[in-house]
Amino acid sequence: MQWVKVRVLGKGSYGVVTLAVNSEDPSLPSIAIKSSRLEDSHSLKSLEKEKRILDHLYGSPHILAFLADTVSFDDQLGGLAYDLFLEYAPGGSLSDLIKKRGGRLPEREVQDYTRMILKGLCGVHEKGYVHCDLKPDNILVLPLQDGTNYLKIADFGLAKEPGEEKQYGDYFRFRFRGTPLYMSPESFLFGEIEWGLDIWSLGCVVVEMLTGKHAMRWFGDVHRNLESGCAFVMQQPNIPEYMSDLGKDFLTRCFTRNPRERWTAEMLLSHPYLLPEMAVMSATNSMQVRQGWRSLFEDGHQQRQKQLLV
Repeated sequence: MQWVKVRVLGKGSYGVVTLAVNSEDPSLPSIAIKSSRLEDSHSLKSLEKEKRILDHLYGSPHILAFLADTVSFDDQLGGLAYDLFLEYAPGGSLSDLIKKRGGRLPEREVQDYTRMILKGLCGVHEKGYVHCDLKPDNILVLPLQDGTNYLKIADFGLAKEPGEEKQYGDYFRFRFRGTPLYMSPESFLFGEIEWGLDIWSLGCVVVEMLTGKHAMRWFGDVHRNLESGCAFVMQQPNIPEYMSDLGKDFLTRCFTRNPRERWTAEMLLSHPYLLPEMAVMSATNSMQVRQGWRSLFEDGHQQRQKQLLV
């Protein structure tokens, strides 16, 4: 089928994301195409990694779906590009949603969104991956017909895959694998990249949903100055005073400094702050998210899965 790129949705170090429609059947749902120049080896490796991870996570309801990949000529990039065909999120990012709502989301809504993100992280961690860059910009929003929103985790280009070497020691100090404001103390200072990093980042995302502000504050040039870097990671994360007691307890589990004592995604899903599940998405809404594009790419995905098993 012929997909035509119609509008740039965003740009980054990886390349460009473009909205695409089907020229043969305009009634089909739009998709997003993430592209990187073939000549850019670093960006190309990042997209190839993202494709590989999303392929393995395919079918997880809170992970953005990878649909297909191809090579094309891209006018925006000015040359041949490697394209990832991805599920399109019409609501933009969680960061966009927070801004549209004046910088603060109601706590009941934050609880619902936190549950969705955690369900996505459970799938990521069960497969042995660490996202490494969980933040509102990398969580996408899919509006549903009943007026609610459905969140999916995206952007796995920086993720740690099973089998990668652990990054401990002075050599990795301040060599960030992600966004410093969302990184855990052990990953920031010592390059320790394990699932606990994503949990700390989740706590930062929850604070940002509630306040519109970062949980951590900048201290000078943390990239170059050891004293500033240590001050940055030793501060107490900003837990909102007006948050419920259960919510505060939930965040303390995310912000436990010892990563061995930090709660896992599965444990946090059972925290009283997120129970009972008052906003479980109905089967009807679930179909709204998936219908249309999924059948177009199901056969191709099954073929790729068979190749991975060979």
